[in-house]
Amino acid sequence: MCRLNSAYTEWGLTMNIDKTEYLVTNSDDKFDIFITDNAKLRQVESFKYLGTRITRKGLDKTEVSARIKQGRKIIGALNGIWWDKNIRPNTKVHIGRALVQSVVTYGCEVWTLKAEQKRALNALEMDYLRRSARVSKLDRVRNVEIRAKMDATQTIVDRVEQRGLMWFGHLLRMEHQRWPYRIYSWSSGKRKRGRPRRSWNEAIRRSMEDRNI
Repeated sequence: MCRLNSAYTEWGLTMNIDKTEYLVTNSDDKFDIFITDNAKLRQVESFKYLGTRITRKGLDKTEVSARIKQGRKIIGALNGIWWDKNIRPNTKVHIGRALVQSVVTYGCEVWTLKAEQKRALNALEMDYLRRSARVSKLDRVRNVEIRAKMDATQTIVDRVEQRGLMWFGHLLRMEHQRWPYRIYSWSSGKRKRGRPRRSWNEAIRRSMEDRNI
């Protein structure tokens, strides 16, 4: 950080100490970072980056829930479109992916989803697919039948996993001196006691196995 601050100074730039902070992930250790002998940066427990809440344990577990909540608001605002019989089903599917899923899955390439989060995401998608098919929950029509009717057999979770695989492939092809690859290659150190949290690499491995890659 001292070298970075010196480089800024050479170009006539100044680092704002009050607005510059750092986050340590996957560790409970605390240490100090100085940019000058007397200027210390503030360590935080979480921050929002490009609309995504990140904590020292990685992606905030409430982030996916917050995205789903945003998606439901959009679905409600477009209720008239979903139930409009004059709009073709495939058009409604495209609208759902463009206006609902784009908001919900922004930055999903680095997500590590739990089973309940996958169910919640698929339930969100089924919400607007049912409305688009003009089928209520009281009609007791199975989800698989609605997906077939709407030609939407690929689920939102399938697309999240697919985007994760695309990012993984991009990482492997990346020049090794680039920061994304260097961060991906860093060793996380010794594992602490207890059941390990499911890692992004493990999620990618399972996605590849599910697709026979």
